[in-house]
Amino acid sequence: MNLDKLTPHEKEELLTLLEKKQLEKVRNSYVDYVEYVHEGLYEHAKHTRYLCSIIQEAIENKKRMVNGEIPLKNQYIALSIPPRHGKSMTITETLPSFYLGHFKHHRVILGGYGTEFATKFGKKNKEKVERFGDKLFGIGIKKGTSSATDWDIEGHRGGTISRGILAGVTGEGADLMIIDDPIKTREEANSEVTRDKIWGEWIDSFSTRLHPGAIVIIIMTRWHESDLVGRLLDPEYGQPLPWKVINLPLEAEDENDPLGRQLGEPLWDRFGYEFIETRKQMSASSFNALFQGRPTSQEGNIVKREWWKKYSTLPKIPRKIMSVDATFKDSETSDYVSIQVWGKSGINAYLIDRHKARMDFPTTLKKIIEMKAKHPDISGIFIEDKANGSAIISMLRTKIPGIIPVNPQGGKVARVNAISDYIQAGNVWLPKNEPWIEDFIEEWAAFPRGKNDDDVDSASQALNKLFYYYAEIPVETDPDNPTPEEKHSQMIKDMTGGTPPPGIFKWG
Repeated sequence: MNLDKLTPHEKEELLTLLEKKQLEKVRNSYVDYVEYVHEGLYEHAKHTRYLCSIIQEAIENKKRMVNGEIPLKNQYIALSIPPRHGKSMTITETLPSFYLGHFKHHRVILGGYGTEFATKFGKKNKEKVERFGDKLFGIGIKKGTSSATDWDIEGHRGGTISRGILAGVTGEGADLMIIDDPIKTREEANSEVTRDKIWGEWIDSFSTRLHPGAIVIIIMTRWHESDLVGRLLDPEYGQPLPWKVINLPLEAEDENDPLGRQLGEPLWDRFGYEFIETRKQMSASSFNALFQGRPTSQEGNIVKREWWKKYSTLPKIPRKIMSVDATFKDSETSDYVSIQVWGKSGINAYLIDRHKARMDFPTTLKKIIEMKAKHPDISGIFIEDKANGSAIISMLRTKIPGIIPVNPQGGKVARVNAISDYIQAGNVWLPKNEPWIEDFIEEWAAFPRGKNDDDVDSASQALNKLFYYYAEIPVETDPDNPTPEEKHSQMIKDMTGGTPPPGIFKWG
């Protein structure tokens, strides 16, 4: 179309038609509504478009319920998203105004860690109704309403209230309920008293206010495995509701990533690869909780963080073994492979070396050979004789000596339980100054609920061999310069008359 040939009247009619089509699109499409009402201050990313699609689906289901096409059924959505990724702006600050445009007689409850925090969300939605409500939906704020906490739609029963999670919402009802970040700080997250109070408010207050067919959305940056979302999904706290759980980790770690990301790809280019590596190095536990949505208990699950011992100087090691967990897939997006070298000196086992990375089959073979060359005194290389391990065993047997297939008995948890007492007793030592140690300990603390268990599998395989299948090899000692372990062993012998306490200490 050549606009220069149009008359001023025709141009005006065309602009009116285009604006009408745009408003119709904005009125019915949440992804377009979010961008429109922020007037140039909002730019969608792949993950925010995905969030909007989840909301759009819930709204469409709600319309079908209201029209009697499908039965009334509550929709429960739990969203776990890293900090500063626009979750509140995309949903909590915007959805109520859109929802009330479509359901003018419905009630909305907004909750957050404090009333002031929740009120901010209520105020922003009120402003959107004032600014765009009439133009898009033919609605406005009830005259005389000055409160940002509680406000209603003029001429209709619909409206919004905003409350802190611990303030309660008795006497109110909700067709849409959004709870955004019920926990404010790490201190609150680690407080069982605070977590219990929040849970109590959910059970006794918020969850009791839902109207049939309600949409319930809980948006959280995860802090603790027993936070609100953690308890809602835990059968120990009652029969879980049918939650649709959506976790968008900062770093893609699943081949079935909902956004179609490659393994290791950032969620948003504003927080790219360099940011990910920096956050990982600062604290593995915080990174896994806040940014990956995988919190672990403060102490650890089966194996507690405090049980591990750390060494600065490696003692004399008479026997070394290598343990390999090779659960990769022969594709471009491989899983982690963990190759570890362990040694035993007296009653203690020591992690000497470790390489963990995403590797394909040829790279794994090459790395095992390199690790063997680096530690030529390794006496055995233990590889689980299943799936990929069988192929590795077949290839390496003609290249290096000491390849030993392993057919583990029992499941992963049973193998960890078999050696957990040794870790608790202080018989397992890790290198103090290696940069990957916190990541190693964090994976153990998360087991068996963690996303990855490659280090756990490799280490438990090695420790079971060292503690249960090998006799002690005498260590050549220097009587003038005993090691700390030798001093400790002699002290116990002196205290017990040479007889070790049963089941705790043993020596050759």
